Amino acid sequence: MKGISKFEDENTKVIDLQGKTMTPGFIEGHGHFMGLGYNELNLDLMNVTSYEEMVEKVKEAVAKAQPGQWIIGRGWHQDKWTKQPEKMIKGFQTHQMLSAVSPDNPVFLKHASGHAGFANAKAMQLAGVNQLSVEKLGKDMGEGGEILLDELGNPTGLFNERAQSLISQYIPDNTEETDRQALELAIAASLRNGITSFHDAGVGSDNIELFKKFKAEGKLNTRLYVMLTGFDRDLIYAWLRKGVEIDPDHLLTIRSIKLNCDGALGSRGAWLLEPYTDRSDFSGMATLPMDTVLKTSREALKAGFQVCSHAIGDRANKEILDRYEIALNENPEKAGSSV
Repeated sequence: MKGISKFEDENTKVIDLQGKTMTPGFIEGHGHFMGLGYNELNLDLMNVTSYEEMVEKVKEAVAKAQPGQWIIGRGWHQDKWTKQPEKMIKGFQTHQMLSAVSPDNPVFLKHASGHAGFANAKAMQLAGVNQLSVEKLGKDMGEGGEILLDELGNPTGLFNERAQSLISQYIPDNTEETDRQALELAIAASLRNGITSFHDAGVGSDNIELFKKFKAEGKLNTRLYVMLTGFDRDLIYAWLRKGVEIDPDHLLTIRSIKLNCDGALGSRGAWLLEPYTDRSDFSGMATLPMDTVLKTSREALKAGFQVCSHAIGDRANKEILDRYEIALNENPEKAGSSV
């Protein structure tokens, strides 16, 4: 306290840390706030060390669930398992062991990266995914998705990138009650770990409204910097017309757009200049047309929005930076402020 005490007066609040260290709050630069909360509501698979352990966790969840109830989880990563399953297709496990413990419950387990999902037989049955439907479904889902197949042409249960929507569209929507619960859990988890500010990388209109409700109720105790999800083009154009929203209280600021432009390395979806060493016929994929990236960057710059692009692979980075360069050269007065 030496040297500081001279600044004390009757209005000074002094806290004795008793030898402990105090640091400023951490800022999470890239996360998904509602996903953090839902991770605590659903199956947390971050620490599973094998496929067998993941299946056991699902088996326990099935025992507590009603028949037909969806089992949702996230966090598994096959490259982090201490042992690999006997059967692997293109670097991933197959669904049979999972399906055996969950015959009456559809299951969908997100990869740790969020760029792939693993479904059991019941979930694929509900979604109409089978050997005969795969080719048609693959065409219907558009650019940037992959359904992994075994040697007989049957789906393995692994859905990469945009192919995940073939399953996820059948998962019941979150309710307002579960959304509020997830947001409360996310705030608590952030503060528990010293995170006082969070850059939320891709948010839709429903969650924005929920954030505003929590702020009005005095419950938004983590500062949020929001990126609008690029998956909702109507949302993007509505905000481009409306303009940025900078909160004078610095609790809820909306002035960025998130574009998902390729996959992740763990799911083999990152867009590379050369093929993967363990998949010589595959170089990942773009998950968004580059024309859309350029168009969005141009319009966002003019409206004062930042553009944040998910680009993991070297080709994805090259393609994105080329589009950024064009947009910035057309709007030199905005350089350094928005992209």
